Amino acid sequence: MKVGIIGLGNMGEQIARAIARAGFKTHLYDVRPETVERLASEENMVGCSSVKELAQESDAIGVVVLNEAQVASVADEVVATGLPRTLIIHSTVTPAFVQELAAAVAPAGVKVIDATVAGGVARAKTGQLTVMVGGDDATVGSVREVLEAIARDVFVVGPAGAGSAMKLAVNFMTISSYALEMEAMEFVRAHGISEDALSSVLTTSSADSRAVRTWGFHDRLRRSAPPGTAPSQVVMRKDVSSFARAGARAGSLMPLATIAAETLLPKIAERDAYLDSLGEIDAVPRCARCTLELIPPFREAGAHPECADI
Repeated sequence: MKVGIIGLGNMGEQIARAIARAGFKTHLYDVRPETVERLASEENMVGCSSVKELAQESDAIGVVVLNEAQVASVADEVVATGLPRTLIIHSTVTPAFVQELAAAVAPAGVKVIDATVAGGVARAKTGQLTVMVGGDDATVGSVREVLEAIARDVFVVGPAGAGSAMKLAVNFMTISSYALEMEAMEFVRAHGISEDALSSVLTTSSADSRAVRTWGFHDRLRRSAPPGTAPSQVVMRKDVSSFARAGARAGSLMPLATIAAETLLPKIAERDAYLDSLGEIDAVPRCARCTLELIPPFREAGAHPECADI
């Protein structure tokens, strides 16, 4: 099987590399030709100058772009080739979008599954992502080896759209945890208590979580983003808003998500103003295994306890 990857940002690049390492001839396309050229020099990687060229050379096409409009544009170009292909949507989109897209492209012989991912760039680099898949058994089975090339765990959670529903739920919990932590940190600072002190207490309490253990990661990601990339807080708001809309469409009101979508950007702006007020500060030590931030209780060991298998 020949594989194509469209969208070579932080995640797309690492997904392409993992697939190529597994021995698949991997065709590449991105709107940035220099990125395609750089990766095409690596083993099993082949650069393409257009979506059309990639679709002509690939049996299964992974789509790792930013939003639904970009996914739809890719699908239109694949359909225009007249070739039967399988689209693997890794992008974070709504379940209804996946279902509607699958129905729209089916007459052209194009099949769609959504295979959303969790685990971040660190786990993408080692092919250890969590992959949440929606699609019919036959289509999922036809690309199972490709999915396993990027995954530590593959969860087939339902029909087309189910992978996206699962991803939105995961992202909502992750983003909400960050928002709650920001507010808790602000609260303890107002009472003369350091953020490190709160982090240390949280790890020994019922409030312990992966988000607590990597406190500082989202700050770094947001504040060190390369020019021209979508600000992470904007992507966060998009995902929370998508979660709320998808819930409403399914008949479930999501009041907490609605509040989070409205307050997230102002809260992050307050956080950035606080960080700016500190001036130059030392970088937070990072885990030797997952490369994410280490809060004080784990710094002597140099890694999070849960990262032993990475």
